[in-house]
Amino acid sequence: MAERPRSAGCARTRAQISHYQLLCLTFTLHFTAAMIVLPGTLAKFGHSGAWLAPLVAFLLAALPVSLMLGLLVRRHPGLGLAELSGGLIGHVPGRILGLAISVFSLVIAALTLRDVVEVTPVAILPATPAWALALPFLLVAVYGAYSGVEVLARLAYFCVLGQGLIILLVFATLAGMMNPLWLLPFWERTPGQLLQAVWAPIGWFAEAWSFLPLAVLADRSSQAGRALVLGAALAAFTLMALTAVAIMVFGHQLVAQFTFPVYSLVQQIAIGEFVERLDVLMVAIWLMGMLVKASTHLWVAMSSGGYALGIKSERALLPALGLATYILMSLIPSLSWLFEFSTKAWTPLSISLGLGVPGLLLLASWVRQRRRRGEMST
Repeated sequence: MAERPRSAGCARTRAQISHYQLLCLTFTLHFTAAMIVLPGTLAKFGHSGAWLAPLVAFLLAALPVSLMLGLLVRRHPGLGLAELSGGLIGHVPGRILGLAISVFSLVIAALTLRDVVEVTPVAILPATPAWALALPFLLVAVYGAYSGVEVLARLAYFCVLGQGLIILLVFATLAGMMNPLWLLPFWERTPGQLLQAVWAPIGWFAEAWSFLPLAVLADRSSQAGRALVLGAALAAFTLMALTAVAIMVFGHQLVAQFTFPVYSLVQQIAIGEFVERLDVLMVAIWLMGMLVKASTHLWVAMSSGGYALGIKSERALLPALGLATYILMSLIPSLSWLFEFSTKAWTPLSISLGLGVPGLLLLASWVRQRRRRGEMST
């Protein structure tokens, strides 16, 4: 059932999710798209040591960004996005920040939709036109955003369970095909080879700065940071494990050539002669996770954009946001172009905003606290 209209800026009527649901949402937002498209890129640059890249990226990007967001929410419990940003940096800069989060999340929703359009024909619907895949998926994603973040948080829990089931099947059925020696050496020439592989996942994990509208909804503000960190850590270790398994089964040369290595990995699963084609089940679970990701980012774009533009009925923005998502997705020419965009443009932008925005808000919070102490002492 769809939740009642709520204002992201109103602390009394805003939605609320548990810190466990925030953890599941964080995991789904970080992991779902990356599990399909990222391992091949990691193997291309990192070779046999590519499986270490998600862990390093987590330490360099997701961990500091999540800790800063958690500290920010903990220092200002019970405040919505409007009160938090407006109170710390001022009314107009706060609205600009809300607009930045809205645009950033809208672009992520468009990138998510493009991933769906690229992957689905390869897996289950060959020769299907892009519009025939994009429009139904986008309509459902818009409805998910309309239903509210509480509904999406509950759905994310089932996504985590489904993806966990697939990962267990991968380890249980392909153990005999794994060669652990293929995970060595960590780098063939210099450590810079591993750092080159880390660059792409850093951009993915730095996107956590846009989760601020979600973090302020946690029922226990003191646990928001822990949920963000644990969700990102779980995503990093799971991506690390899947990349390692793909390298142990295929070798890093083949993984680098595959467009979707994890999909190729799941195609190898067979239980006896009666359970086969589990790749179809994996794609179904993956699509559900991508739906949660697209819907959540549309919801973030809606709530942040509504605050930035001063619109009381935020849901009125959803048709325009859905149309903008489709147009942006249509402007992406190919998956190879998307990979280039992710490494050359998206990662620098994402890490700059990821470290800059929470850092700026924390600095403003510290200055505000010092002023209050000075006023109290006088």
